[in-house]
Amino acid sequence: MAEVFRAIMPGAEGFQRTFVIKKILGRLSQSSNFVEMFVREARIGALLNHPNIVQVFDFGNIDGHYFLAMEYVRGRDVLAIIRRLRDMQRQIPVAIAAHIAHEVATCLNYAHALTGPDGRSLGIVHRDVSPSNVMCLREGGVKLLDFGIASAVSDASVEQTEQGTFKGKLAYIAPERLRNEALDGRSDLYSLGVMLWEMLTRRRLFRGHSEAETFRNVLEMQIPPPSELRPDIPRSLDLLVLRMLERDRDKRFQTGQAIAEELEDVLRECDFRPKMLPALLVELFGSGAHSSQVALSCVTPELLEPSSTGTGSLSVTPIVERRPKWLWWTAGSAVAALAMIVVGAYAGWFGGRKTAPKAASSGIAATAPAAPPVQASPPEEARVPAAPPPAGSVELAALSPKAKRPVVKRIVKRSGDDNAITNGKSIDPFAEAARRGR
Repeated sequence: MAEVFRAIMPGAEGFQRTFVIKKILGRLSQSSNFVEMFVREARIGALLNHPNIVQVFDFGNIDGHYFLAMEYVRGRDVLAIIRRLRDMQRQIPVAIAAHIAHEVATCLNYAHALTGPDGRSLGIVHRDVSPSNVMCLREGGVKLLDFGIASAVSDASVEQTEQGTFKGKLAYIAPERLRNEALDGRSDLYSLGVMLWEMLTRRRLFRGHSEAETFRNVLEMQIPPPSELRPDIPRSLDLLVLRMLERDRDKRFQTGQAIAEELEDVLRECDFRPKMLPALLVELFGSGAHSSQVALSCVTPELLEPSSTGTGSLSVTPIVERRPKWLWWTAGSAVAALAMIVVGAYAGWFGGRKTAPKAASSGIAATAPAAPPVQASPPEEARVPAAPPPAGSVELAALSPKAKRPVVKRIVKRSGDDNAITNGKSIDPFAEAARRGR
């Protein structure tokens, strides 16, 4: 529903603040449903102030374009970590998976228990807890992203569906949401349980070959304990995950705080250290800045126009700055073609010094007379390869009537003597022809 840009806010005396601008897609800005979701995200985000939740700084509408100014975080989401581990045929350390779940449970508890000025619970439910919405920072922190489809007590208590479509990712949706029952924070805790199961096993839990199969799996599939696929998982964590995945929400953990307390025991059992998560990110992705997180040291304080990341025209730098593969292929092809032209030019030039070719039919190459004869045996010191033509020299190809192949001629500027030729100087062929009366 939106695109994300990285931006710099300049200030006095060289002050700069890096942040993120999230802008609703232009084609969706006319949809009242999408605008309502975007405004809800801004309204809920302004209420949340927790170290594990991305901060919202500002919200506005410029010429009909809604935007959010948000905290800029550098790291990798859990989905990218799982995929990288799968590619490397490795498992995530149990302690790190437990730590990530602990941090998300803590901020969910905060959001679920948040109250308004009158002291009443706001009943905030995220509704999209999933690996792509949990960011692991290089410094070791964990952030929950994207309250775009979050709901509060002011919204309908029963989720309204349209043509069977649910807001969120089907494979992480709690069973009560599929049954269209009243919504509360325990649905988020179930989604966190699915995410923890997948982190530990490096496999998808409910996703099937079709949405119908995924729907059926969420409601009916028998859930194996993670230790069946990974024997090094402690028994205490096995039981905790299965309790988070109870389909009867009354049998689940009732608050995120209860999950966090249970996970603290697991972290002590696994001897977790805060440096483990940053070390894993460096091991998986390296220590240098990734292309999507380019350092800002070279960016001027002025806001820059975006390159193509989708749509939009905010004066900021897009977060994703990938260079397409075809660009490198095109550049390589251009270099190869230029090399062939230069080689052809040398061949035509030196060949032309032995036998003067007839004037080409185009008339362009005929502006230069035949070159003077070449000495049969040039002095030894003169046998030096010709220097490449300077930038600005003009190479023209004309088709020889006899050979029916390109003959490359170099247009050169004459000195005062018409029979003397100074190599490597480019000229205006039309001015030269006018000077010679042609």
